[in-house]
Amino acid sequence: MSNLLLPDWLSKHSFVYYPESVTSGQLKELRSRLAQYTVDKPEISIVIPAYNEEANLLHTLSSLADQKLSHSAELLVVNNNSSDRTQELLDKCGVRSIIERRPGVAFARQAGLEAARGTYMANADADCLYPSGWAEAITAPLHNPDIACTYGLYSFLPSQKSSRLALWGYEKTAQLVNNIRNRDKVFMNVYGFNFAFRRADALAVGGFALDSGREGSVAELVAAGIKPPPSGKCEDGWMSLSLQQQGKGRTVRVTDPNARVWTSDRRLIADGSLTKAFTTRVRQAFRDLRLPFSASGTTPS
Repeated sequence: MSNLLLPDWLSKHSFVYYPESVTSGQLKELRSRLAQYTVDKPEISIVIPAYNEEANLLHTLSSLADQKLSHSAELLVVNNNSSDRTQELLDKCGVRSIIERRPGVAFARQAGLEAARGTYMANADADCLYPSGWAEAITAPLHNPDIACTYGLYSFLPSQKSSRLALWGYEKTAQLVNNIRNRDKVFMNVYGFNFAFRRADALAVGGFALDSGREGSVAELVAAGIKPPPSGKCEDGWMSLSLQQQGKGRTVRVTDPNARVWTSDRRLIADGSLTKAFTTRVRQAFRDLRLPFSASGTTPS
């Protein structure tokens, strides 16, 4: 299935709203659709860190409200000390939420890990749209005890600063690098907005790396022209690597089309230039392919 064009299902979740004046009708309808996540013993926990996401949150919640679930699931949002209307919107939509005061996505994901109740934890972000079969697709391989971590691919939602065609070209190049890295550095392909694992395994290996000291995955940092931290511990890839190194199982890419999510292009074009982001990504990718990783999982300087 080609992802050059925007799939029809996206239109339902791309409605325009203003956080300060969102209608009660919109919130009531969304709250009703999200009621499927009100369960006592969830098998799947969908966990989202959110920091000042009032402008994107309802779109994401709308897509998750349309999940077709054959297993019980909960939805948990970790409010990372937002100062906007993020918490207000969560409350009005009836979404279970907790507040993590320590700034940083790693702390938010760790708080979510500790508060989640499901056997399987599906990690999402508050600026992404998820197809209706995503939660089931991203967690299904985890029923195999030899698989400890799963991840899916992504496509970018075009903004006024980018075209879908240009973003598609970027994605194809990124996927080529992804395929090459799958040989021995698969953990570098894991993105925080689209991966899953067994909660008990994640707790057993110590949870997320809290010393990552950055926002975004390795790929997101590189795309924005930002060098990953010296520790090499980006919380998403580090989780994958830790699970593998501590014998919990391997990481696999989920090829089911339902495992492809659509994410904002805001980090990719943070510098205002898709061309610059593209060039930076390609150069860094080839450097990554030449650099071996040490036993501790860090990149030699």
